[in-house]
Amino acid sequence: MHIAEIFYSIQGEGPAMGRPATFVRMAGCNLQCEGCDTVHVAWRDLLPEDILKEIAGERVVITGGEPTMQMKELSRLIDLLYDWGKEIHIETNGTNAPKDEDIKKLRCIVVSPKRGSDVDFAFWSSYRNVHFKFVLGLRPWCWTAVHLKEILPRLPKSRVWIMPFGADAELKCAGEAWDLALLLDVNYSDRLHIRLGRR
Repeated sequence: MHIAEIFYSIQGEGPAMGRPATFVRMAGCNLQCEGCDTVHVAWRDLLPEDILKEIAGERVVITGGEPTMQMKELSRLIDLLYDWGKEIHIETNGTNAPKDEDIKKLRCIVVSPKRGSDVDFAFWSSYRNVHFKFVLGLRPWCWTAVHLKEILPRLPKSRVWIMPFGADAELKCAGEAWDLALLLDVNYSDRLHIRLGRR
């Protein structure tokens, strides 16, 4: 597997915000989003079995890049972590779907669709362990209030999160994201690791 980094930290955003986890960040993505926080030009090649040696704690977040770009290896890693009794979370852009049996082994899937990409919202909504995280901002792949007002009524409100774009502690559009989440009766997600200068 192409692994950008593995580290232990606190989840800073989304439905598991504030909880400790080992983050397994996979390299490579099928989208090229300006401002992506993953380094795609350097990685380690590790077997799924080797990754287990670097896991700390009970919760594992598999993120990227885009984890589903390495679907066969991802499925093997999910099996190993599940058999080991770990609570498994995955963050994905939602353009590729894992196998049903893999999805059912995951405690939480955060689908963070990028504006303009091909995401089957009806498919993902059918799984109760799936949450949607929409990044509000000015980048071409970010969402605007206009777009979200059109899309969000089709999704389960209790599993929708609006999060401000930003890589510095100010998070300039946090207030707008907060107000929009309140208006649309969905969840607001801050970025605690960005606020505190952590990863």
